[in-house]
Amino acid sequence: MAIGEKVGVPCSDDELFSGNLDAEKTRDELNIARTKLGEFLDLIPAGLVIHQTHAIIFANSEAGRLIGIPSDLLVGHHIFDFIDGCDAEMMRAAFMRCFSEHVAIRSLELKLLDVGGHERIVQLSMSPLFWEGLPVINIVFNDITPLKQKEQQIYVLSTTDSLTGAFNRRYFMDSAGREFSLHLRHQTPLSLLVMDIDYFKKINDTYGHGVGDEAINAFVGGCLGVLRQEDILGRTGGEEFGVLLPQTGLEAAAAIAERLRRRIEAIKLSFGSERVRFTVSIGVAEVRPGDASIEAGLLRADRALYEAKAIGRNRVVADR
Repeated sequence: MAIGEKVGVPCSDDELFSGNLDAEKTRDELNIARTKLGEFLDLIPAGLVIHQTHAIIFANSEAGRLIGIPSDLLVGHHIFDFIDGCDAEMMRAAFMRCFSEHVAIRSLELKLLDVGGHERIVQLSMSPLFWEGLPVINIVFNDITPLKQKEQQIYVLSTTDSLTGAFNRRYFMDSAGREFSLHLRHQTPLSLLVMDIDYFKKINDTYGHGVGDEAINAFVGGCLGVLRQEDILGRTGGEEFGVLLPQTGLEAAAAIAERLRRRIEAIKLSFGSERVRFTVSIGVAEVRPGDASIEAGLLRADRALYEAKAIGRNRVVADR
């Protein structure tokens, strides 16, 4: 077996052993070596397949486990059969480059679908070599799904408010800075809402913090029912929230704010036989030409919020 040998003229076992009086014995030794190599490759704690241009010709046990079928049944399949969606195109391009240019491909992160349709994230590397005299691709992949899940958990914990699931203040302000940069680059409108639940302290004092928490969660749920997918909702204080409205001018932003106000006004919470209701005051501002930073727009929205509270609350006031 010639694994990793330099390019040469491939030959068959018959050609290799023709004229050799001990050819039969040598073939047996070669078959034993192949078996032992297969047993050794089965011990590797990573999926490994050896792939000709059109099909897998060897797969170890871990590859079979990750894909969900015995490794010997993988022979004849194409690795692309188990790579998800757009990742299959990236995999195909890398595979063909490895095969045609004889270069190694390292650390591709791809979504692998097992035969049950379950998704795994794998880190995959490919290298060209020769297997029994024929050019093949050696593909090694490790299941990094638990690592990616842990990373996602850490990301969620670092960017979201633990009570409501809305983005936290830090993430909201970071997003505001990014949206401001996009606004400057593309000259698209950007508006902001600053919201405050009216008389929230009274809810806590009258019904307890449990109902207060329920009110905040209901508030966030009501907002998410109105806001678009591209809008960014953040909890910036106890009962204070902000919304980024990309590609939205002042009039459209004020209309969204009014829909939010009506949605929140309609919420009813149960406390024994009572129905607890609450309202929200909202300040609206659009980023203006000449604003040096997003903070200028936030300041105008904050002033509009205080005006809404001063004239009776449960109001939307836009900075015009």
